[in-house]
Amino acid sequence: MISGMDYVYAVWQARSFSAAARRLFVSQPALSAAIKRVETEIGLPLFDRSRSPLQLTDAGKAYIEAAERIYRIQRDLERYCGDLAGLASGTLQLGGTNFFASCFLPPMIEAFSKKYPQIRLTVTESDSADLYHKLANGELDVIVDSGIYDASLYDILPFYTDQLLLAVPAGLAINTRSELQACRLRREDILAGRHRDGTVQPVSLAAFAEEPFLLLGKGNDMHRRAKGLFQAAKVTPQVRLYLNQLMTAFHMARQGLGPTFLTDTLVRLAAPTEALVYYRLSGELATRQTFLAVKKRGYRTKAMEGFLACSLALYGRPEISA
Repeated sequence: MISGMDYVYAVWQARSFSAAARRLFVSQPALSAAIKRVETEIGLPLFDRSRSPLQLTDAGKAYIEAAERIYRIQRDLERYCGDLAGLASGTLQLGGTNFFASCFLPPMIEAFSKKYPQIRLTVTESDSADLYHKLANGELDVIVDSGIYDASLYDILPFYTDQLLLAVPAGLAINTRSELQACRLRREDILAGRHRDGTVQPVSLAAFAEEPFLLLGKGNDMHRRAKGLFQAAKVTPQVRLYLNQLMTAFHMARQGLGPTFLTDTLVRLAAPTEALVYYRLSGELATRQTFLAVKKRGYRTKAMEGFLACSLALYGRPEISA
């Protein structure tokens, strides 16, 4: 049964009566009538209907905050009751950006599912900001990320360290400069770990200042890191394209559209190509820690604990206590 609170929350999520009615499979007049009944009970309007998109009144803000607390309590109770039956059933909601969902979640899911085959898993791919929002609201249980997080809201469990590389189309003339010859790396060098053993010197981005770059857009951790690396080199980059996904940057750089920043993990997992050469980068921003994130406050189910333990064991990391 859908309650009046569910109707109000659906309208708020959709920011529209008509869109919420479609999602709920009810008529718009029926939905409006249900909202009116709630507002009559409270004695105040919950939505400012004069604004588009729809906005909450002060009473509406208080109502939504209370509704989210109630939903969290309901979810925690359901999870606790599910745990009483052990790991014989239940669901686990995972999230990650396109790169992390593609590279890290598959082996984690395989390891967990072998041990707990009855747990149903769902995966959400989105940008980091949306993933953390869903994690805070209880829509996701665990996410994989590497960016900035709010330590007051989330616990993190690091399990892997990436190294950022400058990927340059092999056909660009800049690769023939004498000062870059000893620094140039091929994919087989990355597979052999030469970019990590200290035998190859890093390059300065100042040498590539005239090249048009392919960068990930704002809101992406790689955008923040690229910006910091350019600032450290005192370079204002020329940007040919802003992109949304790391894999897209890889493919476009491979087509010769310009240099970009990739991780050594992507280079190892992506299709082999001779169309790119790589250069080491220096500084803290060139090292990226990947972690599992869970909400700090809230009930941590046995399924969540099982997934965290399986995933950390997969990468040889002991679980970090919250």
